[in-house]
Amino acid sequence: MLLGQQRLSATTVHVLLATFKAIINLPELQNQSRDRVVLTDTVVRQVNSEVTELDDKTILRQINAIFVDQLGLLVLDRPETPTEEQAAEVQDFWDVSPDFNYVAQCLVDQLLTTTQTMKLTPVQQLNRLLLTQRFISRSRNPQLWPTLMANRVAIAAQWAQLQRFDLEVGDDYALLLDTQRQPSGAKPFVVAIAVAQRLGIGVQKGELAELIKKVLTTVVPVENVTTTLVKQALFEFGLVTERAGFISPTPLVARFTVKSEEELAYDAK
Repeated sequence: MLLGQQRLSATTVHVLLATFKAIINLPELQNQSRDRVVLTDTVVRQVNSEVTELDDKTILRQINAIFVDQLGLLVLDRPETPTEEQAAEVQDFWDVSPDFNYVAQCLVDQLLTTTQTMKLTPVQQLNRLLLTQRFISRSRNPQLWPTLMANRVAIAAQWAQLQRFDLEVGDDYALLLDTQRQPSGAKPFVVAIAVAQRLGIGVQKGELAELIKKVLTTVVPVENVTTTLVKQALFEFGLVTERAGFISPTPLVARFTVKSEEELAYDAK
């Protein structure tokens, strides 16, 4: 990052660019004079005409923080020994570094480069979607579905090269399976499976909490499990997807079986 690990706010970037513009365009810097001194108030007023949401003091503070303290492109210049009569009229100046224009061009180029969005190919879009959602379907992703059908073997091979993921493609769905993820015995996960298996074709988002409570109290009684933990497990393990406020189960749900304590005791006999 330009000024540390934290990203600059949009307003601070505006101040940065407006300051570059104001100083580079000042008439006193257009000649080849060695005297590269600019009046502080003049620059601040120019920047304030573009960054109207900030007052002069805030703009001055940000310019000093960026250009004086961190970049070293401006050096504060004040009369060394003003008299008491002159003190009220003392004006601050900045000495502008000879490298100011060069650094300005480099920073602007970097900002433009980092803000440009990379255009992804359809296959790259598909792989990114699989990595983040792990599940896509013909009805949910109609624009990318033809890409999957035309490249299913090649895409599956790409994931297989990582020696971690298997891509399962059905008639109307695709599921990215993480072979390193171990089955979870955590109570929220177990309840989440039971909830997902009782979704049918799906429910409205606002009805999900009520269904979870019903499962917790009647189907799979589990203590110390909240609806929030179950919701997190539903999405984290790819058991459900949400679209337009509607929660639907994924084919992954069919891979699990939830048994009651009585059923487990019977199986153990």
